Order: sequence, then structure tokens, then C-alpha cells
Amino acid sequence: MQAHNPLQGFARFFLLPLSSLSDRLGNWFYVGLAVVVSAVAVFAIATGSTAGMKNKAYDLIMKSRFQHPAADTDIVIVDIDEPALAAMAPEYGRWPWPRNIMGELVEGIAAQQPKAIVFDIAFSDPDVFNIEGDRYFRGVIAAAPNTFFPMIRLNEENDSLSELRVMQLPGASKLDPAAPDSATMAVILPFFFDALTDHRLGTNNIYTGEDGMVRTYDVYADEYGWRVGSLPANVAAALGVPLPDQTDILLNWRGKPPSYRRVSFHEIYFDLLKSKKTRPVDEFAGKIVIIGSTAPSLFDLKTTPMAKAHPGVEILASAIDNLKKGDYLTELPPWIYILVTLISVVLLTIAFVYNIDHRIVNLTFTVLQSGFLAVSYLTLNFSTIFVDLTAPFAFSLAYFTVARFNYMFAGFRRSGQPFFSTALDEGNACRVVLAQCHIHLNNRRARLGLGASLKKQVGLSRYGLVTSPFFKGMPLLHAFFHDTMVFYWLVSADQSAEVLQDVISVMERSMPAIRKSARRASKDGPVVTWLLHGFAFTVDAEGTWRLKGEEGMAKLFALASKTGKAGGGEVIRVIATKEFIESCRGTEGLKVSEELEKAGLKLQRA
Repeated sequence: MQAHNPLQGFARFFLLPLSSLSDRLGNWFYVGLAVVVSAVAVFAIATGSTAGMKNKAYDLIMKSRFQHPAADTDIVIVDIDEPALAAMAPEYGRWPWPRNIMGELVEGIAAQQPKAIVFDIAFSDPDVFNIEGDRYFRGVIAAAPNTFFPMIRLNEENDSLSELRVMQLPGASKLDPAAPDSATMAVILPFFFDALTDHRLGTNNIYTGEDGMVRTYDVYADEYGWRVGSLPANVAAALGVPLPDQTDILLNWRGKPPSYRRVSFHEIYFDLLKSKKTRPVDEFAGKIVIIGSTAPSLFDLKTTPMAKAHPGVEILASAIDNLKKGDYLTELPPWIYILVTLISVVLLTIAFVYNIDHRIVNLTFTVLQSGFLAVSYLTLNFSTIFVDLTAPFAFSLAYFTVARFNYMFAGFRRSGQPFFSTALDEGNACRVVLAQCHIHLNNRRARLGLGASLKKQVGLSRYGLVTSPFFKGMPLLHAFFHDTMVFYWLVSADQSAEVLQDVISVMERSMPAIRKSARRASKDGPVVTWLLHGFAFTVDAEGTWRLKGEEGMAKLFALASKTGKAGGGEVIRVIATKEFIESCRGTEGLKVSEELEKAGLKLQRA
């Protein structure tokens, strides 16, 4: 049964060595595969190489979770949006506006006693055309200690070019007593930073991953043994909130933007100018007021799991909200994922090595994989713990896929499939043993359980193969064989002794399960009947070997007429054709237990 075209020939050339190697390794293949997958998994998880999968899982869950924490109602955004830009333009021109406008806004809001006034605006350069406006703004913020401003951390490659020492930054503290006082840091500061005291100045860099997605927010910038707080961290600390030790947090998003209450800048500002105000006088009392922009024309937009164009001021609000409530996401240590992966791989290895019913394995594996996904999804809906089981999922799937293919290839090789075996190549002499097994139990569950045990033993054998159920989908014909299983062994003629011992060993190993079924059923007489037939043939071009096979099947099924005859009090009965018995008698060294001899497998001549 050689290949009939070049493509089939190429496939056979590639698959034959692989199946031969798999056959020689036997169950050691599954053990070796487990070692390889486990080693790769441990290395990948420990070194963070699975971060890409983790990020994708985080993004997907954040987009699709059915519940998320509500945005803090105490956080309000004074929004420099497109309507505000349009409303302010006739009198104050294009952005940026004179700084005295910001000073007037701060004065008006501060009078209502908010918890904090936070700017998401970098006042990096003085307004040379409105020096008085800058002076006024500086005076206002100096008198308002609950105002907070951002600075932008530049690339650390520029630190050596900077003249600003880290120790000069308001609120910077030493982590290491030996930290040099001469350490410099490249940042963009507000031009009035010298008027800011304590922790009112913080970094406001929004860093993205390699894929351009914002998922985390820096709590601190640890530089040269110095610690510089971020803008959200400084706001939270001013409110008396304990800060985390880690340098960044995984954001627990409050849903798609807009998440927080927004008030357009011009509505607030114009109302402050009125002698008779129309807005509530305590509108911002006890609030955290963030002044920033959502206007696309000002380009403060980032990509997050929640939106392709997520306003930076909303991200800042989310970071403050996370720190204020302490509900930022925490992650489990890598060793937990390594342990889960190793346990999954070990369980799968046991299942394949001990040939557990593939239906049970498939169902268990499906439940296990679904469980991994469900745990990851549900924990982010009901807790602040991000349980990322994508790595155990992926490595378990990789092991299962390769192991399942190997299991299939082993079956193809045993069955003589031409892409995986040379057994049925023209000119080869073969030995075949056919076994038909009848189970005499009325209880369906008991019958199926014993059948699964017998199939398992055949699968664990060196050469045996389990056939598919006969006439499945055809009720009448299938009913004739519902309590019958057929197994077969195909080897080259010079392996006759090995295959006969393999068949006998399967029956020997099946005895404990058969005796157990007999005890449970309280059945007198045989629980299982084995029908055995063996024959040899040489593959020829004329196809007469196929006729030999048909004749062999006919002889096997002819033995079924003898299964109704009583056979003593044994739990097993063996009925074999003359050809099978003669081939066994002609083979030296076969070992048959006394129990099988009593059951009918008599190899000694009378």
C-alpha cells in the first residue's frame, strides 16, 4: 500500500520516521513531552515571556466584563473640551489662554473648599506677552496649598545633560542613604515650580506597552536612589491614603469613557465672572477637581483597553480613583502559575500514559480549560485580583494537542495506515490476531464501565488496537453488537511470539476488573467471553491477502455461536479457533495463567 503520487510519497517520507520514533518511545514520549513543555513553561513564566498573553487577556476581560467599580463621584473633571475652546475663542483667543484665567478659576473653585485641585496641564513656559497674568497665577497657587501640578519625565538618556538635581524637586525623598545629592534628572517642570511646596508636584507620564496600550500607571519614579512621587500618588497622599510599595499599579478601569462627571470649562469660568451666579455655590465642595482636556484638537489621547482614544485626563482620574479607593488590581506571583501549569501537565501525562478513556480525558480537559478562562474572567468581575491563567491554558493546550496527535499516530501505525506504517507494503509477511469480546452484563452502566476497562488494557498493550463500534447510527445492526468489542493486533510475521504474548497479557491484566464486575453483579457464569482467531498472510499485488482477511473475520464471528454454551463457574471464558491454538502451541515461551487455562485457553495437547 505504497504512496500513489509524489505528494503522498513526500507525506509518507516525513511521517514514517516520526511514527517509528513514537512507537519506539512508547509512553516515554508522553513523559518526555511533559518534561519539555514544563521546562519551557517554567522559563517563559519566570522570565515574563508570557506577558503578551497576559496583556491580551487583561484587555479582553476589561472590555467585556459585566460589572466594574463605579467611578468616584467625588472626582470631577473641568473639561477644556471643544465647546469650551469655541466659547472662549472670541474673547481669549486660541489655546493656550492667558494664565490669569486659570488663576481666576482656581480662586473661584478654591473658595468652595474642594479636597484638591489637580491640573493635567503642563505650564512649562512663562507667557512673555502676559507677565502680569503669570504673576497673578503664581500668587493664587502659592495661596492654595491643595493645588497639584504635573511634571513630565524625559528620557533618562538626557539626565546627564540636565542641570536640575533630583533633590531640588519638591517632595523628593531618599530611598538610599547613599544616594548622591548631585544626581540630575531630565524633566519638564512648570515655570513656577519653585512656588510649590511639599508633594504638590508629581510626574504625570502615561506609559504604554510595546503594543501602544495603556494598562498601568506609575506611582513613583525611583531615580538614582531618590523617590519622586507621581501626580496621582501625591494627591492620594495628601488625602491621607496609604500608598502601595510597588512602583506602578495595574489600572482597574471604571468602564468606557466618559466615566467621570465632566463640566465644560467655559460654563464654570463664565459663571464665576457673573455678579449673580447661577451654579451651586458648593458644587465642588469636598471634591477632587481635575482640570484637563478631552478635546481631540489638543491631542491628549491614548489607547487603552476601554477606548482607542481615551482622554489623558480620564486616565489621570482613573489612577487617582484607584489609589484613593485602594482597588487597583493586584497580580499573583509567577510561582502560582508555574505550579498550576505543572499540575495540569502532570495530570495530562498520567491520563495518556495510563490510557484513560479518551472521552473522559477530553471532557476533563475541556472543563479544565474552560475553568482557567472562567476563573480569569470572574475574578476581575468580583475582585481586585487579576488571576491570569492564560499561560497554564496555553501550555496545557500545547501538551494536549501534541499528545493527542501522538496517540492518533500510534493508532494509525498499529492499524497499518500506509502513511505511518510499512506493515501492509507489498511483499511483507504479516501476522494478525483478532479478538472479539462479549460482555454478559444487563446493567448498561456496568457494561460500559467494564468495556472501558478492557479498552484501556488493549490501549496499554504493545501492539493492540481498539476498533470503532460496529454499525453505529444503525439501530438494528448496532443492537446485534452492542455488547461486543473487537480488537486486533497487526505485526510482521517475525513478531508472532511477541504479539501472542501481548494478547494473553491483555486478558491477564483484565482479570481484576472482570472479577470486580462479577462480584458487583452477583452473576453466576462468565461475565466476559473472549473469541480469538489468528492468521498470517503476505501482501500481494493481486489482493488475495484481503480475501484472507475476510476469511479470518468470518471465522472470528463464527465463534459467536458458541458463546451461549455454559462453561462452568469461571468469570471469563476463552474460545479460540484451531489456527490460534496451533500458533500458540508452536511458539516457545508463552506464559498463560492457570485461570486462563481453566477458562478455555488450553495450550497443552491432550
